Amino acid sequence: MSALTDLIRIIPPDRDEDPEDIFASAPGLIFTDDLRNQHGDPDSTIIYKSKRFGEIELKTTDPGVERERQLFSHYLWNAGIRLAELISDDVSQGGKWSVKGEKVLELGAGVGLDGIIATLAGAAMVSISDYPSTAVLTNIRANAQRNIPKHHHHLTTSKYRIDGHEWGDFQTNFATIHAHQFTRILAADCYWMPGQHENLVRSMLHFLTLGSEGQVLVVAGFHTGRRKLAAFFHVAVELGLVVEEIYEEDADGVRREWVTERDEGREDPTERKKWLVIARLRRRQG
Repeated sequence: MSALTDLIRIIPPDRDEDPEDIFASAPGLIFTDDLRNQHGDPDSTIIYKSKRFGEIELKTTDPGVERERQLFSHYLWNAGIRLAELISDDVSQGGKWSVKGEKVLELGAGVGLDGIIATLAGAAMVSISDYPSTAVLTNIRANAQRNIPKHHHHLTTSKYRIDGHEWGDFQTNFATIHAHQFTRILAADCYWMPGQHENLVRSMLHFLTLGSEGQVLVVAGFHTGRRKLAAFFHVAVELGLVVEEIYEEDADGVRREWVTERDEGREDPTERKKWLVIARLRRRQG
């Protein structure tokens, strides 16, 4: 497995790539102890090098409104890259992360990478969703159109759609029509706001199928804070989800056991940001 940051190349806005850009898009080359875990600035281009689908070109956008900028949807995070890898090449995972033939919802899509990969990987239907910001949704739509073959775009054969959804709001047409319609829910790095954990979990439960085959696929970076991530899983279990599998993995693919506290809460921030928590959740039955 390649290091996650090796899969990303950044082209800054309004100029061709030059040697300075190459260094900027190779995190850790100069400062070897500090892993870059967010990629892209407003209006830059991110190239994700997928082993299965080739180069995926993603634009970022500046939401403009400060409240929407605080959602950090104008970046691609390492968690999103790892989730893309998991759902695009699930052979080594024994099919546990497969989205082929599934109805997939991506929450907090950002630039839309995981929803795009789910579509290319053969999902039956994909909703790529984020906060209902015109700038964010327009950018996701452009990214999807740029990377998904044209035959998916026609209304009668389309496998994907772009939807606005504010977590916890189920009064919209989208939320009403698609209640319990998805067999896979993707959520990468959506957990840094503890005050939104309950709304996020309620959205997961609202859209997830009532059957036991449904899964919520979770990947998050520890730059968010271990306590915040542990709090999310606590809320998820409390409200009706079951953690089927969970572990920690660094950017080089090294795994270790998930724990809610490490080093008695004194984890070094630089070391911590190299790690992700990876989990599969299901609806509690009975």
